[in-house]
Amino acid sequence: MFCAIGVMMKILFCQLRNHGDIIRIFPLIDAIKKQYPNWIIGFTCFKEMVDLCKLNTNIDIIIPQPRLKPVIDTQGETRVLDCSIFTSTIEAVRKENFDLYVDLHGVFQSALFGSLSHIKKCLGRSSETTKDGASLFYTDIASVMDSEINRMERHFKIINHLYPEIKPIIKKRRISRNVLIFPGSSKMGVLKRWPIGYYIKLSKMISNHKVIFVLGPEELDLYDILVENNIKNIIISHNWQELDKILADTTLVIGNDSAYIHFAVWRNVAAIMICGPLSPVVNGIWKYGQGSTVFYKKRCKCKYLWQGKCDNNHVCLDLIDVDSVFEQVKLYI
Repeated sequence: MFCAIGVMMKILFCQLRNHGDIIRIFPLIDAIKKQYPNWIIGFTCFKEMVDLCKLNTNIDIIIPQPRLKPVIDTQGETRVLDCSIFTSTIEAVRKENFDLYVDLHGVFQSALFGSLSHIKKCLGRSSETTKDGASLFYTDIASVMDSEINRMERHFKIINHLYPEIKPIIKKRRISRNVLIFPGSSKMGVLKRWPIGYYIKLSKMISNHKVIFVLGPEELDLYDILVENNIKNIIISHNWQELDKILADTTLVIGNDSAYIHFAVWRNVAAIMICGPLSPVVNGIWKYGQGSTVFYKKRCKCKYLWQGKCDNNHVCLDLIDVDSVFEQVKLYI
């Protein structure tokens, strides 16, 4: 374990993608900065995640990295992996002289990147919850054998392997006048959507608050449906900066298992997550956040979730009734 007291550290975190996965690291970064405000926090991710990372002002250095290309060339029967695409990025990392690399993604590229960076300490989780042999690259391994653990909690479990004193920040709930509904998802995650008609019915049950539907750029297919159902308050959010401003005047957000809900939890806005095919434990509202996770006891397995194919007619979401969600909503408005 490092002797952290009075020592300035430079830590480089890695989570290559996606938006929701990166947002769920923000509470850890905030907690580190509160405990050790003089520490320097770096973050490496894919280029398209950089704008999101900029919203966390506790991240001091953001280093985008390219994607490894699939292996298509062979010499005899030997696979050839071209790592030259990392050259300029690795040089930039080495110049920063980081003390610790923390791989929160746990795949081959994220683990390899830490090894190439010549950072003396590389921390990751054990082989039970990593992929591609990633744990072979680490100098320090946090034992995380159970995959059914909330992602935000898992990140603290990893850092606590070296720094047990770093704990989640407990904040008071943000209270305002608006209720936001996020009925969409990414194009690949359409099976995570609760039926739009259910959201419309729910919105009409909420009184004494202004209910606003918020659509991201990948959810515009829902716009005409909302208009046809006489929904007047619709906001189309084009980027995370806009979304952050919208949340500033919000008392509750309601939505699917998506990055929007994780963002609200990070910003300390109460949230109702309607969780479908993915684990409500892993993806749901963590115990230090404000809000509730609503889910049907029988989840669809959805082997081809990201291809839009369901193995059980979407019952894990269709059978979550509006009244049960409204009962949770009443706890926060």
